[in-house]
Amino acid sequence: MNKLKIETFIGEEDLMALVNKIESYPITNPLAVEKAQKILEENEGDYLCGFISLIYNNVVIFGEEQITESLLDTWSSLSNILDSRYDGSKEEINFLDNYPYYYTTIQEIDQFYEIQLDSSQRYLLPKEPFKKEVKKEFLKFVEFCKNEKLEFSEDSSYRGLLDTYEKLLRLEDR
Repeated sequence: MNKLKIETFIGEEDLMALVNKIESYPITNPLAVEKAQKILEENEGDYLCGFISLIYNNVVIFGEEQITESLLDTWSSLSNILDSRYDGSKEEINFLDNYPYYYTTIQEIDQFYEIQLDSSQRYLLPKEPFKKEVKKEFLKFVEFCKNEKLEFSEDSSYRGLLDTYEKLLRLEDR
């Protein structure tokens, strides 16, 4: 049995720590709300820091190393595979301000999605289970933002995420 799990964490690097330390909470943890509000306030509503955890068969593909300054942009780019216009070609997954993961890509290869983190790390994930998990967790993330009434600026990509969210819900209702 293939085990696939995606989870969103709100958090940021502790720049005062002597070693790289990330204080983060999964969006299912009540402390994530407080952390998100604090991060948004510090960034004038433009950026929400954190990371998406992607684990497949006990192998961490995405984790703290893929922390991003903009979870909105990361989810926006990852959710492109859910768009009916997506043709399977190579797409970038945006981890804002995180070198060496600027050029992380995803593309369809037969019955799989290939995620290429960098020139030496590639992973194949079963297409339908991965797509289903991305959709489930994308919806969860947007619902977290909506339900907790997180305040994003007009310049953030939040409006675009809401549009994608609403489109996915309409397709489910058919």
